[in-house]
Amino acid sequence: MITDNAKEVLAAEFERCAAIRAQDFERLAMLLHPSLVHVHARGNQDSRESYLKYLAQVVEILDVRRGDLSVSVYGDCAVMTGRQYNTARARGAESVLTVEAQVMQIWLREEESWRQVAFQATPIGKPPPPIPAVGASK
Repeated sequence: MITDNAKEVLAAEFERCAAIRAQDFERLAMLLHPSLVHVHARGNQDSRESYLKYLAQVVEILDVRRGDLSVSVYGDCAVMTGRQYNTARARGAESVLTVEAQVMQIWLREEESWRQVAFQATPIGKPPPPIPAVGASK
């Protein structure tokens, strides 16, 4: 049985995906904790600020879909795991690729809302090719 808290975390995740697709970086920032650690499928790491800059200036995510998700809630913390499929391209490029990854996310509830505090993607199969960063990702 899925709990109400787990349903809230799932709703926040689907809102995060919708904000990425819409390139609504203001809404996305509200769903990401100020202490966010975002580890990409190639192993590079971003903070919340550098991740938002990366999405706005470096890569254009055309679609983000989730497979089956598992959510475990521990008080004000939740662990979410499942597949993610990103269709993306470097900004200004025509070449598009889809990356499938197994993802683990940590969500933290503060002031009645859930915010993502950690994200780790592990590619399924061959890692995606590097997309040159503009000073955003480590």
